[in-house]
Amino acid sequence: MSFLEIIRAFALLSTGVAAAPSSSQFEERADCNGKTFHSFDAPNCWDGVYDLSTNYYTQGPKNDPKTPRVYNFELTNITIAPDGVPRSVLALNGQIPGPTIFADWGDTVVVNVKNSLDYAGTAIHFHGIRQNHTIGQDGVASITQCPIPGEGQTQTYTWVATQYGTSWYHSHYAVQAWDGVFGAIVIRGPASAQYHEENDLGALMLGDWTHQTADSLLETANLSGGSVTPLQNGLINGTNTYKTGENTTVGKRFEMTFEKDKLHRIRFINTAIDTMYNLYFDDHEMQVISADFVSIEPFTTKNLSIAIGQRYDVIVKGSGSALKSWFRAVPKQYCGGQLEPGQDVRGIVRYKGAEPGDPAEKDPSELPNWDDPDYNRCRDVLMTDLKPSLQINLEDVPAKFQPDHDLTWKDQYTPLNDTHSIIDWRINEVPYFTAWESPVILQILDGNNTFDPRQHIIKVDSARKWVYALIRVSQGTSHPIHLHGHDFYILGQSSEEFNPDTFVPQTVNPPRRDVAMVDGGGGYIAIAFETDNPGAWLLHCHIGWHTSEGMALTFLEHEEQIKGLVDAGKLTDQCGKWKTFAAAKGIKQHDSGV
Repeated sequence: MSFLEIIRAFALLSTGVAAAPSSSQFEERADCNGKTFHSFDAPNCWDGVYDLSTNYYTQGPKNDPKTPRVYNFELTNITIAPDGVPRSVLALNGQIPGPTIFADWGDTVVVNVKNSLDYAGTAIHFHGIRQNHTIGQDGVASITQCPIPGEGQTQTYTWVATQYGTSWYHSHYAVQAWDGVFGAIVIRGPASAQYHEENDLGALMLGDWTHQTADSLLETANLSGGSVTPLQNGLINGTNTYKTGENTTVGKRFEMTFEKDKLHRIRFINTAIDTMYNLYFDDHEMQVISADFVSIEPFTTKNLSIAIGQRYDVIVKGSGSALKSWFRAVPKQYCGGQLEPGQDVRGIVRYKGAEPGDPAEKDPSELPNWDDPDYNRCRDVLMTDLKPSLQINLEDVPAKFQPDHDLTWKDQYTPLNDTHSIIDWRINEVPYFTAWESPVILQILDGNNTFDPRQHIIKVDSARKWVYALIRVSQGTSHPIHLHGHDFYILGQSSEEFNPDTFVPQTVNPPRRDVAMVDGGGGYIAIAFETDNPGAWLLHCHIGWHTSEGMALTFLEHEEQIKGLVDAGKLTDQCGKWKTFAAAKGIKQHDSGV
């Protein structure tokens, strides 16, 4: 056995959770012996030491932190017209989406944020980034920090890219993310299938859009059942057309360029406030290679469901059968937000040499029947399709599944007067609220051992290795549930009611990700995560209205270790500046705090 093979064998044994790789994974390791990444010839390799079968939860490359990837963002208020209709937006460096953060696996990333608003704070969360032992960089107002005050005040976030793949960053202050404060994250690393790197088309961000600010619509959502519908439009990488009348269309379509016989990598991200999409290419199939930050065994599909906050990396071969054709992002009709009648979310696939103009319209008989309930169910990709490339088996899950935390979300209406009620979301009857000026981490640093019950803090015993949670919604729509600080293992997911007598948890290489759907028609999701990352980690619905309405809780993990991971002086100083700024501007908190 070579020295390299000894290192790798020891790495697998030292994790304590990784099962023995399959024979195909051993072959991939042998193929990578001394090889480095090439997207077509050696996609599963990386640097001759680490590769696709490395357990990146416990190890991985560590590039020189003295040469970090540095990004400077400035938040301003501007007026633009993403779909041809002008409106006020919040922009990073004057653009929507904001600049893409590019890094390599193992890089240190530094993001300097300047808040040049004069009427609001902000906070930037790096969605899906584990923040392994860097809880202070998670960027959640009222949990890990006070908001960054406006009028040019700043904050620096520093974290290490311990994972690879695709994600996004967004504001975690009120509903700013859906007024424009978001952008993509692309971390280069190994892949589970071949593609041509020169045809990596980067991130394709799908969102929904309103012609009023999301902030101004939040009260409408609170008074109308928790959401706003219909929404005016949807955007693809910040652009789309909008029909202002029967024969009048403004804005422009998003376009992507394909080459015949090339393998194109596309990184889909759903950034919507309230819309789940079906993704569909008229003349191409998708080979799916990654779900969130987890590389998976490739599978092929024509239609791909993507929930809010989720990411899928796909490879599309340039067939060239049609020199220009449509890519469609079709909203699922029963999953929250819907578009105004007559609007659609489409982009153009154009091959080199194709003539300008829109592709021909397809005969409806050639397309899926989007009204069919099968296309509108608010459900994830099947668990059987989401097989992580790095196989990890769970050996300690009891056959008779007993969740540590049985969490049921429900909405609650509180009468305001004879005609109006306001909604909040509660977990096990607890309405969620935490204050911007008193974040959970600051309370810990100040020696607080008790929390307001409305903060819904669940303390995770540091002696426990695994936490098991059962998540249900008692009524209403389905919900995309996101956990900070961890990938979670999906032990079971169903639209049927949970039955403890018949439930058999999946323990052999279960899907891992950081966002998954819970069926609102009485279904459930059973998850597990390992307590290997001290911090205060938010678990919340990623429908923007619902987060603000309190559909959240916080896992407080290894509380006694948190003080050593946070710069107490910087946090205290920033919170002091926030209190001064908020008092001077008369800023009042009107939502859950996250």
